[in-house]
Amino acid sequence: MVRFASTCVGLAFCALVGGCQSAELATNAIAPSPPADTVAAIPASTFMPAGDDVAPPSGFLAFCKRDPGQCATSGAGAAVAHIDPRTWQTLNRVNAAWNGAITPMEDAAHYGVVDYWTIPVDGYGDCEDYALAKRKSLSDFGLPQAALRMAVVRTRGGTAHAVLTVATDRGDYVLDNLNAKVLPWTATGYVWIARQAPGQVRWSAIGSATAGRNLTTADIIETQDR
Repeated sequence: MVRFASTCVGLAFCALVGGCQSAELATNAIAPSPPADTVAAIPASTFMPAGDDVAPPSGFLAFCKRDPGQCATSGAGAAVAHIDPRTWQTLNRVNAAWNGAITPMEDAAHYGVVDYWTIPVDGYGDCEDYALAKRKSLSDFGLPQAALRMAVVRTRGGTAHAVLTVATDRGDYVLDNLNAKVLPWTATGYVWIARQAPGQVRWSAIGSATAGRNLTTADIIETQDR
């Protein structure tokens, strides 16, 4: 099976504040929402098209086996979140808080295995760990879990990378440890490979990288750090 290797590139871009911080510290560090009239305008986005089912990354499957409540919602909850100024501010505050709370560390050094997806509790993690932590925080803040979907992309440099996407009633947005701002999915410059289906363990092919063909298990491989 061809391996789709990920460097989770550019982790040093993140602002690392206060050394190691626990999940509770990161969540508690999120400042209260400002008045709605002071929140930056929400950039326009579009809806990300979904293709055929593909094999999920093996690291994601292992994570879901360990913590099934974080993966499948059994059809409960809305498939999209309502986006308004306060929700937009929450997305940006959660993104910034976790980007500053996690120190980049490869799975091999951290856990002794090549690919281990988890919600970090010790202040260290790689790209998918940032995304899973943000996903949990947003769910705790009341966003529907089915709207919070993990995704795998290729960066401008051609390496694999994991991000969190949020499906909203105004299009899809991306929370990324490589960017301080939440962006419309079309504004990242990434080639989109696949993402989690709404509230499910299964994933769907997506984006220009999949146009005209069906992905197989060989195309969606566990993301790993070098």
